Parts: sequence; C-alpha cells; structure tokens
Amino acid sequence: MYLAIADDGITLHQPDRLKELYASYKQRLTPARLHEVLAEHGGGELLPDGNHVMVPVETLRRLAAGQVDEGWDVEFSRMLSYAEGQGWMSSDGTAVRAHLEREM
Repeated sequence: MYLAIADDGITLHQPDRLKELYASYKQRLTPARLHEVLAEHGGGELLPDGNHVMVPVETLRRLAAGQVDEGWDVEFSRMLSYAEGQGWMSSDGTAVRAHLEREM
C-alpha cells in the first residue's frame, strides 16, 4: 500500500498490498509543503531525514475503509507486528514509518 501525497491532500492506494508501505508524491512539493499537507490531513509527519514519514495507524485504517475486505484488519495487524519487530513503529505504537519517494 502507499500513501499518495498531493498539494490538496492524501489518499491511500492499494491498501490490500500489505507486504509494503511507502509514501509517494508526484508534484513538486518542498519539505515544508509536505509537512503542511501531512499535518492538515492527518497524514503524519515528515521525519528530519526527509526520506521517511511517520504515518498514524488510524489514518491508514480510516483511508482503507470501504476499499478492503473484512479480513483486512487482521492482516494489517500482522503487518504492524512485523514493522514493530523491524523498529519501524513509533515508541507508543500509534504510527508506522514509511519510506518517502518522489514519483516522476
């Protein structure tokens, strides 16, 4: 799954692909604008390295609603457990780290 970031908001694509999670943007967005869009739409926060976003778990669930099957939440929880084992979760478990890519 990936979080698409645009100047006017965020959307979740391919939520049923639970083997990967990343954030993506196509437009020319500065780090400051990325930060603003994420904050305005509950998309999390751009990390200081500029290469990762901490995405709230609840945002992913909210954006996936209506796009996924009934068993999705169980598989999503497994994905989060894996992420936790890799050190990709926030210390309180409410956000998961996603690599940030600029699509051409």
